[in-house]
Amino acid sequence: MYKLQVDTDYIYMYGVALKDEFQGTEVPLPTGIDLKPVYTKTYKDLAVVITPVNAPDFSQQQIDQLVKDAEWLKEKALHHHEIIAAIHNYITLLPMSFCTIFQKEDTLEGLLTEQYDEFYQKLLSLKGKQEWNVKMYCNPDKALTHVINHNAAVQDLKEKLAFMPKGKQFLMKKKLEQLIASQFELEQSRWWHEINQELHPFFTDFNLRKNWGKDVTERKDDMLINCDYLLDTSKVEDFLNKIQDIEKTYEPLGCGFQVTGPWPPYHFSKMVKET
Repeated sequence: MYKLQVDTDYIYMYGVALKDEFQGTEVPLPTGIDLKPVYTKTYKDLAVVITPVNAPDFSQQQIDQLVKDAEWLKEKALHHHEIIAAIHNYITLLPMSFCTIFQKEDTLEGLLTEQYDEFYQKLLSLKGKQEWNVKMYCNPDKALTHVINHNAAVQDLKEKLAFMPKGKQFLMKKKLEQLIASQFELEQSRWWHEINQELHPFFTDFNLRKNWGKDVTERKDDMLINCDYLLDTSKVEDFLNKIQDIEKTYEPLGCGFQVTGPWPPYHFSKMVKET
């Protein structure tokens, strides 16, 4: 086992695994974030995946400065994810946040002692499961046209408008525009609830995230859904097939889906769920 250099190395923590699962599987451990070996430290039924890092380079003060460097942040954050993903290909890993660092082993052991039960139970709940992300995009013009031509409330008001005197039509057209806008929002919300209901038999948990703007997606269409799903491994294929069926239903509305995974369970690892 790699030994920490006394008074020079801090401890960088990637995640926590079940000891029996780790020891029962040959898990290749790559080089760590500071080009030093990655290894495990066991505590009761847990195995903690860690690597030594140079104290001056990974002090809180230094990290606060380095994260302002986009290239450094991109490189190190990608490395953090790749290590976690590589290990998660073999065993269940409860991933830690980027730059989870301890100055001493005693501090790390204190965390394990204090949160042992939470770590253990969370790992049991994640065993045999995968995280998948589903994004739904929609062409706003095509979706709006669908609402105008098919929404019952909009159609009803359009019919009434056709038989009104011209003097009343101006105000009613304004009301129609407002109705179309409100029904468009309601329709999109309904789509999400119907889709989630159709997927319900296949997932054990979900985490709805904020939608990304076009400045992030670099797409012309709008993001309507950005949701993470926790799936039993045995249900992944059925889940993906169901997404394909749903996409056929929503394609005439100008909508399409982007599915990525499996991911380490980043969004289901917190001890207290956040939205």
